[in-house]
Amino acid sequence: MLTERTRPLRVCISTLGCKSNQYDSSALEEALRGVKLDIVPFPGEADAYIINTCTVTGKTDYQSRQLIRRVRKLNPGAVVIVTGCYAQVSPEEVGRIEGVDFIIGNPEKDKILEYLFKGRQEAAKTIVGDYTQGTPFTLRARSSGGRTRANLKVQEGCNRSCSYCIIPRARGASKSLPLQDVQREIEALIENGYREIVLTGIHLGAYGNDFADRADITAVLKLIEGNDYPCRFRISSLDPDEVTHELIDILKSSKTVCNHLHLPLQSGDNGIIRRMRRPYTAEEFAKKVLKAARSVEDISIGADVIAGFPGENDKEFGNTFSLLKDLPVSYLHIFPFSKRTGTPAAGASGQVDPRVIKSRCEMLKGLDTEKRLEFYRRFVGHPAEVLVEDARDKKTGLLKGRARNYIPVAFRGGDGLKAAIAEVTLSGFSESGMTGSLSGGM
Repeated sequence: MLTERTRPLRVCISTLGCKSNQYDSSALEEALRGVKLDIVPFPGEADAYIINTCTVTGKTDYQSRQLIRRVRKLNPGAVVIVTGCYAQVSPEEVGRIEGVDFIIGNPEKDKILEYLFKGRQEAAKTIVGDYTQGTPFTLRARSSGGRTRANLKVQEGCNRSCSYCIIPRARGASKSLPLQDVQREIEALIENGYREIVLTGIHLGAYGNDFADRADITAVLKLIEGNDYPCRFRISSLDPDEVTHELIDILKSSKTVCNHLHLPLQSGDNGIIRRMRRPYTAEEFAKKVLKAARSVEDISIGADVIAGFPGENDKEFGNTFSLLKDLPVSYLHIFPFSKRTGTPAAGASGQVDPRVIKSRCEMLKGLDTEKRLEFYRRFVGHPAEVLVEDARDKKTGLLKGRARNYIPVAFRGGDGLKAAIAEVTLSGFSESGMTGSLSGGM
């Protein structure tokens, strides 16, 4: 039994996927440290491995399987626990991977410590429940993997039924963290020294919809604005229909909430949007982007886009490409359509040839580069407040961080600036970000 060891158990946590998963892993790490276990950075040799998986695409399923096999090779005698969305949705598939000891679903993540001490198993044991019992907020984090930026999960689950998405099955119905708990956790993170807090959730824009007195994400932003916290805040992602005039007004005047929005467009063709079961039109998306760009100084607006949704022909893809080209978006996150078993889109007619999907992704990547360079060019010679990360750039040795509007910035400076906000004058740019120098010779 692992409890018979004379030295602390060495545990390695590896995380795939979204900021909510990253948050869960931070909470797990905090719980492990609380019982005096040693956390080993991946891919170190450990006595136990926890793989927090993602299942948003077929690629992430593959990455999860590869990661499981990799850690088993690192230490054949280690306990291997697989959790997260891939474990929740496809436990039988995970169980067929040699060397898995425990398959633990998302609702049971707070029980991982209990199973960690049960040791190796002759056959994988599956502990995967549903969301009909208990609360999804039992696993909470007051710290994060780094010293500068922390994720704060204020919402869990999703009530939407997008035809391509498996995540509602993996995360359950939408549920929001009460405002008093949000405030308590913000203050704990600030006390622990974090300079930026990222508000995140599976469907962040649904925050407060489950309260008796219905609210939305602006309730959290108003809480932040009313407390004058010595920290900046970032919104992780909102659906286009959730970007309200009130939210834009807050971003326009706020010195605390970052001037940055990330909006999942997915398609710019109204026929495809309807088949995706998304609750907006291309015209509505455009109006929201233009309103935000005109109202909020120097705002960065990113967009998700899916290439090759079933039935997407050249004209419909062209509508998406043209919409994004004409709008002031600053970067794209591009996803090839991925069949998710159990979703309507997986069996829909008109599946697009993978070679066509690849070609469309390449076109979108070219547009992404064009948009990034166009956006960065605007800020040459401008000052920026850069939150400096713990680690330097591996290739250049330069300090690196993010400006308020999410521009990646690299510059020369001493280690004393790590985890601090530095005033940087921006001077050059490339596809990967901007370079600059400390303002006033700091």
